[in-house]
Amino acid sequence: MPNAMESDPTWRCIVHAYAECRVRGGTWWLYAHPTLPRDEFLPPLLVGAGVDEDEDALHALGVPSDASLHVRDEYTWRVAGPRGGDAPNIVSVAEAEQWIKRGRAQLWPTGEAFARVTDPRWSFATWLDTADLSAVIKRYEQQMGEPAPAGYCALLSMMRALERDYIVRLVVWLERQHSAAEARAEVEVPIREYPDDLEKARTESRIRRPRKEAARRE
Repeated sequence: MPNAMESDPTWRCIVHAYAECRVRGGTWWLYAHPTLPRDEFLPPLLVGAGVDEDEDALHALGVPSDASLHVRDEYTWRVAGPRGGDAPNIVSVAEAEQWIKRGRAQLWPTGEAFARVTDPRWSFATWLDTADLSAVIKRYEQQMGEPAPAGYCALLSMMRALERDYIVRLVVWLERQHSAAEARAEVEVPIREYPDDLEKARTESRIRRPRKEAARRE
């Protein structure tokens, strides 16, 4: 394992993983959200760092735009507005703009009737199929000279079993573990609920609905 990776605090991360399935021609739905064991050498392999020059690296491909609703709501925040819905992950317009201004979040493209911004805590989002995950585990075992953590091996076995009936992929992103000094400089992320903004969105939505119904009658 390269020495640079051993001392690089960037990879002291929690890996958030979501196994999604779909039938051919269907939409993706969340099958499982496994809790993976912490290992500072696996995150860089998952997102394409720390591989030998003669190997094909995976890349941080981002969260797919057709991800399941559950994954979209975990990876992003809905920006408050009349069409944000009743989800608990709603952030005010002002705070979303502040996150973007500080370079800690970005608008996430969506075809939904409301805007989304990425969660400032997450980074290096990507997705893998079974072949990709198998390659990551193989590289880990070759470089470390020991078996990969059981949680990752069990996840690969589950995905392979699901492939008998479904198309399967794993969506992942990283949450960096900060030191106390670094944490003080981080963007403060609110609890995933904004009662005032949510109630404002509901009120605006109620006001707009009668107008739409009146327009239909005309």
